Amino acid sequence: ASDVYKRQLLKTLEEPPPHVKFLFATTDPQKLPVTILSRCLQFNLRRLNINQIAGHLNTILQAEDIKYEVTALDDIAKAADGSMRDALSLLDQAITHGAGAVITPQVHDMLGTISQQQLYLLIQALVEQDAQALITQSNELSIQGRDFTQVINDLLNLFQRIATPVSYTHLR
Repeated sequence: ASDVYKRQLLKTLEEPPPHVKFLFATTDPQKLPVTILSRCLQFNLRRLNINQIAGHLNTILQAEDIKYEVTALDDIAKAADGSMRDALSLLDQAITHGAGAVITPQVHDMLGTISQQQLYLLIQALVEQDAQALITQSNELSIQGRDFTQVINDLLNLFQRIATPVSYTHLR
């Protein structure tokens, strides 16, 4: 039966009615049959940046009169990794998880991420070579159910931001 539908789809794509325009959207075009891809004009869209996603989420929440914290929106935008669709899905989950509000601690809990404060405490313990503080922080993260792979990635991202030199050439 699926072969019949594929042939019908291909025929419709080859000879569409004059008033019909098709728009296919996918995040995984390699899963489409080559026979369909060859009949399509493809546009590769770029990922949205964190500010664009957080700004749109902000607009939605203001229009819906839902309480939120800006830092929570930034965390959702980071987790969405450039996808507005994923951000909207995460926003719905955050509203439910936060009992009608989008609050940073609940978003961290929902995403399994770590707060900036916890990152700074880990770095401080590393810099001070305070093994007991590191163990305490690790235990706290474990109790919170945090994903340690994500914690390490967050630490690496923070170290990268710290190590990246700032260009001041635009100030001249």
